[in-house]
Amino acid sequence: MRRAGTLLALTLLAAPAMAQDDAFAQAMDAALAPAGETAPFLRCTGLFQAFRALAGSDTEVGATAFERELDMAVLSTILRQQETGAEETAVMDEIRPLIEAAAALYLDRFVANEAATGEVLDEGLTGTLAVCSELRQQFLDATEAPAE
Repeated sequence: MRRAGTLLALTLLAAPAMAQDDAFAQAMDAALAPAGETAPFLRCTGLFQAFRALAGSDTEVGATAFERELDMAVLSTILRQQETGAEETAVMDEIRPLIEAAAALYLDRFVANEAATGEVLDEGLTGTLAVCSELRQQFLDATEAPAE
C-alpha cells in the first residue's frame, strides 16, 4: 500500500486538473506542509469536508460528501501511519486540524467563486473533484474483499 500511496500522491500532485490560482495553491501548501507525502490525500479529504459543509450534513449531497470524506480520512490515516510509524490515535489527532484547514480554504474558494460567477466550482476545482473522486475509487477498489 505504501508504494501505491506514493504513486497515487505523485499522480495527484502532477495532475494539471489540480491547478489552482497561485495564492490558493500557496495557502494550501502552507496549511498542509506538516503532512509530508500524505498532503494530497488530506487535500482531497478537505475538499469533501468542504462540500459537506456547503451542502449541509442533512442533505443528500452532504451525506454523499461525508461518505467520501470518511473514506479519504481512513486512507489518509493509513498512509500517514505508514509514513511516520505513529499510532492511529496520534495520526488522527495530527491530521484532523490539517483536514479542517484544507476544508476552510476550499469553502472560502467556493464562496468566492459563487459571488464572482454564480457557480461554486471553477475549472480547477472541477478537475480536483474528478481526481479526488478517482483516488477514492482506487482506494475502495484496492480494499474490496475478494469474491468467494
